Amino acid sequence: MRPISRPLTARAPGVVLVSLLAALLAAGCALTSKSEPVTSRYFTPERPGETARPAARPAGAAGELRLGRISDAAYLDDRLVYRDSDHEVGYYQERRWTEAPEQYLRRRLSRVLFEERGIVQVVGGGAVTLEVDLVAFEEIRAPRRIARVQVTARVHDQRSVRWAETLTVDQPVAAAPGDGADAAVDALGVALRAVVDKIAERVVKELAAPSASPPAQPR
Repeated sequence: MRPISRPLTARAPGVVLVSLLAALLAAGCALTSKSEPVTSRYFTPERPGETARPAARPAGAAGELRLGRISDAAYLDDRLVYRDSDHEVGYYQERRWTEAPEQYLRRRLSRVLFEERGIVQVVGGGAVTLEVDLVAFEEIRAPRRIARVQVTARVHDQRSVRWAETLTVDQPVAAAPGDGADAAVDALGVALRAVVDKIAERVVKELAAPSASPPAQPR
């Protein structure tokens, strides 16, 4: 007698669910057993206890200034950035800034301009205004290890731009034991201070220079 063939039937829903859960559990165990959790480390380019150093200047020569928009490039966030080529950037996933890089720039500008240089800060009404874009705030690892800070700065009044320039400071990263994270952060701090000093020097010159005469009114 020939055996009676029976059509294949779908598995019961419970069996399918158990099989799916078992597969997911096995995949999860495989993933967790091969990877270590990322532990974030937080850095700041500012040195502890850093204070303003008043600079020698003629009385009454400081001028008035509004600190306008301070922004950073879209690729800059709380992760430290490195670059190995001119066209590609990478992120240290475990190295993080305590604040957005633009906040370090704003605080440094405010300290140097209004405390060290003695410029009067304007918060209301019309005034000459400084705006700065942070273009680069990164560690360059090849061909030599440097920290780069690059900004585009503008000084303008209510009529026109009086000065605009892109400023770049490259600071060598000192050799250090371990992964060298502290050395890179310290070099970025030095570069940031240097580029802000360059901005301050130019701002002081612009404030001391006579403003352009307003255009003649048509008769």
